[in-house]
Amino acid sequence: MTLLTTHNPMRPMAAATARELMEIFIDQDTDALLVGACLALLAQRTPTAEELDAFASALAAVAVPFPDPGLPVLDVVGTGGDARKSPDGSPRATANLSTLAALLLADLGVPVLKHGNRAATGVCGSADLLEALGYDLTRPPEALREDLRQGRFAFLFAPAYHPLLGRLREIRKRLGIPTIFNLLGPLLNPGRPAHLLLGVAREELLMPMAGALARRGVVRAFVVHGKDAEGQGLDEASIEGPTRIVEVQGGAAVEAAVLVPRELGLRLPAKDALTVGDRAEALRLALGFHGGSAHADFVPALADAVALQAGLGLLLHRDLPLAALAGALGEARTRLDQGFPLPLPHLLEGA
Repeated sequence: MTLLTTHNPMRPMAAATARELMEIFIDQDTDALLVGACLALLAQRTPTAEELDAFASALAAVAVPFPDPGLPVLDVVGTGGDARKSPDGSPRATANLSTLAALLLADLGVPVLKHGNRAATGVCGSADLLEALGYDLTRPPEALREDLRQGRFAFLFAPAYHPLLGRLREIRKRLGIPTIFNLLGPLLNPGRPAHLLLGVAREELLMPMAGALARRGVVRAFVVHGKDAEGQGLDEASIEGPTRIVEVQGGAAVEAAVLVPRELGLRLPAKDALTVGDRAEALRLALGFHGGSAHADFVPALADAVALQAGLGLLLHRDLPLAALAGALGEARTRLDQGFPLPLPHLLEGA
């Protein structure tokens, strides 16, 4: 408790201090109002890679373990908090590009071990969409490991592996803003994926998040930040504006590329083509991919956006350079045109 009242959270923290602060956050005896105030202050600053790694290490130490997947797996994830808004002020959020890309990658043969949660401040989280598609969020670890081996996809529902974060969920919802926990979720996959495609909504987070991944032993990752048509930040590779990519490999984070949609043959989508207003709409658009391009709810622009994320994932899985992205993007887009099962056939087996 002393640390919360004496340390200024606006100042950079040593790793030991950051770890201690996180331990205080998850202590059930810590006053919720004090935690909320501190989280609000932390949200106003950019954390360092050292802080992010220390925060994540403190949470990983008290997480429920997941058995070794037994093969190199990939996660596709975003921090949330992008700037999309509906013109009339109604709630809108980017469609679940990461989740849809993860399912597509699994269908393309990539072992995907996705880690996620329900929406805390957004419209529809990865767990919300998968549950709506029929996925059993309560599957035990050994069953998930077998899902991964046989069907190349498994989803780790974050509350099952990070139970001490449960009380913070209500604090986060009341704050109504992205907090440090949005940034930590992508660093806390209990399956310790070898490869990550990680989107950050704020450009200044690119290097800190990439640095944290490097510290945590990721084999290779792309940390991406896109811009929408108005120049606002997105936690995904964008088909509307440029996308800056930082690559993590060999324990280091380096600037890798800036992607320009038109150079990849991607057209500017209509406004709101990539957004959803509620979970029902998110599910409808996801199911539009089931029947391929002939389906009434198939949205070509959304398919382009999903294929771009999946293309980057293919490069990571196949250890290919960014120069090969056009071919990987085309492969993913073709599969979407053909249609693929949603949910994947194995997801309901034994559920």
